[in-house]
Amino acid sequence: MKKILLNSIMLLALILNLFSCKKANDWEMDPSHQRLFKSLKFTTGVVGATSVEINYTKTVAAQKYIFEFSKDSLQFAEIVKTVEILADTLTPFAPSTIPARVEYRTLFDNLDGLTEYSVRMKGVNTETGEESNYSQLYFKTAAEQLFSKLNIGVDHIELYWPVTDRVTHVSVFEPVKNTELQKITLSPTNKADGHLKIEGLRPGTSYRVAIFNEENERGAKTVKTLGIAGGEMITVNPGDDIPTLISSAVAQGKTNIVLVFTGGKTYDLANLLIPAGISNLNLTGTSDAGGNYPKLNLLGLQLTDLVLGEVVFENLEIYANGSSFLISQDKNGASVAAYTFKNCYIERLGSGVVRLNNAVTVKGINFDHCRVDKIGGYGVVNIGGSTASVDSISITNSTFTDLTTQLMDVRVAVGKIVVGNCTFYNQNAAMTQLLRFDTARLPFSFVGSNNIIAGTNSGGRINATSYDHAGFALNVSFAGSYRTNELQIERTSRDFSEITIFSGTAEDLFVNPMNKDFRIKAGNGFGGRGTAGDPRWFE
Repeated sequence: MKKILLNSIMLLALILNLFSCKKANDWEMDPSHQRLFKSLKFTTGVVGATSVEINYTKTVAAQKYIFEFSKDSLQFAEIVKTVEILADTLTPFAPSTIPARVEYRTLFDNLDGLTEYSVRMKGVNTETGEESNYSQLYFKTAAEQLFSKLNIGVDHIELYWPVTDRVTHVSVFEPVKNTELQKITLSPTNKADGHLKIEGLRPGTSYRVAIFNEENERGAKTVKTLGIAGGEMITVNPGDDIPTLISSAVAQGKTNIVLVFTGGKTYDLANLLIPAGISNLNLTGTSDAGGNYPKLNLLGLQLTDLVLGEVVFENLEIYANGSSFLISQDKNGASVAAYTFKNCYIERLGSGVVRLNNAVTVKGINFDHCRVDKIGGYGVVNIGGSTASVDSISITNSTFTDLTTQLMDVRVAVGKIVVGNCTFYNQNAAMTQLLRFDTARLPFSFVGSNNIIAGTNSGGRINATSYDHAGFALNVSFAGSYRTNELQIERTSRDFSEITIFSGTAEDLFVNPMNKDFRIKAGNGFGGRGTAGDPRWFE
C-alpha cells in the first residue's frame, strides 16, 4: 500500500513539474547578438590594375550588400569607396539549392593601380535593420599601364593615352636612381586629347616617363631617345649638302653626328660620302603627324674614316633602287663598333645590305624591328674572305620578303649569330638556303628561335644551311620556329632541324601575305600565335 502511495506522489510531482517548466532552450535573446549570418565565402577573383573581382556567397535574408574599401591593411581607418548592391539585382554565378551556398561575383572598378586595398562586406535586411558581421580581405592591385602609344624623337617624346579626367601630371625620371627631372601639369587640352609632347630632352638618353593621378602612378615606360648620347643634332632638309654640314660640325669639335631627317619628306642622297673626323654616326628619322617616316633614296653610304664607333640607321625608309650594297667595307684595317638598323624599311639592293671583306673588324651587325624587301643574292649580311673579324650578328623582330639566294653568307667564325622572332616570306624570289657558312670557319653559336618561314619560294627548294649538318659541331636548331607546308626542302641533311610544319600554306596562315599583311588568320590552329614571327604582326 505504501509502495502504491509513493508511486502516485512521484507521478503527481512529475506532472506538476512538466506544466511549470518552460520549453527547452526557450531563453530570452540578447538584442545585441541578433543578426544575420555572414557569407560563408569572401575571396578575390581576378585582380587587375584598376579593378578587382570579389567572389562571395549569399547572406540569407539580406536585401542589400554594403562593400567598403580602404587603402590600408584591414584597419578601415579611412573608407575611400563604398558600394551598395541590392540583393534582387544579383545574378548567381553558381546557383545552389542551399541558399547559403549560392555564389555571386561582382567586379569593382575605378581603383588605383599598384595600391594596397582592404575591402569588407556586410549583408543588411532593410526591413528589420538586422546586419551580418563583416567579411573582409586584403589585396594589392597590379601596376597600371595607361600609355597606349609613344612616339620617340631625338629630343622629344610624345605620349598617348585613353582620354580620362583621372590624370593630373606627367613626370620624367632618370631611370637608374629614379630622380625626377621634370614634372608637367596636364592641361585641360592634354586631358581632352590624351596626348602630351615632352621636349628639350637629350639624344641617345634613357628616361622613365610616368603619368599620375595625384600620387597614384597610372602608367610608366622606360624609353631611349633617338640618336647618340652627346651627339650633335643636324636637321637635314631635302637638297642640303650633308658632307658640308658634317664637316662644319667637325670643325667645331663635334664628332658624334646625328643627322635628323623629317618624316613625310623625300631625300635624294645618291651615294652619300661621310667626311673624315667623326667618332659615331647616326642617321635617324622623325615621324610626321600621320606616322610617316622620311624616305631616303640612298644608293650607298661611304665612310672616309677607317676607324669609328657606331653607325646607326633608325626610323628610315631606305630605297636603294637596285644599287649594289648599302654599306661595303673592304679596306684592310677598317674598324667599326657596330652597324645597326632599327625600325627601318629597306628595299631593292641588288647585292646586299652590309658587305665586309678583307681584314676589317666589326663588333656587331644588328637588325631589329626592320622590314627588308627584295635583296639580291649576296644576302642581307655578307662577310667574305677569311680575315674579317665579327663578334656577333643579331637579326630580330623583323620581316623579310623576297630574298634572293640567302639571308646571310658568312665565311668567318662569328662568335654568335641570332635569328629570332622573324617572319620570312618568299613568293617572287627563290632562296637556295637561309644560311651560308664556311664549314672551316663555322660560327661558334647559332640561335634560330621563334621564326616563321613561308611562301612558295618561287617554286624553288630551300635548305636551312649550305652544308650537311652531320659531322659538324654547330647546332642549327630551329626549335620554336614554323614553316608552311608548301615550302619544299632540297636536302633532308640540311633541313630546319626541330622546326614545326604548319599544316597549311602561307595563304592559310597569314591574313594577306601577297599584300604584306602577315597577321595570323583567326581559327587556323597555328601553334605559334603570339610567340613566333615578327611581333609587330601579333594581335
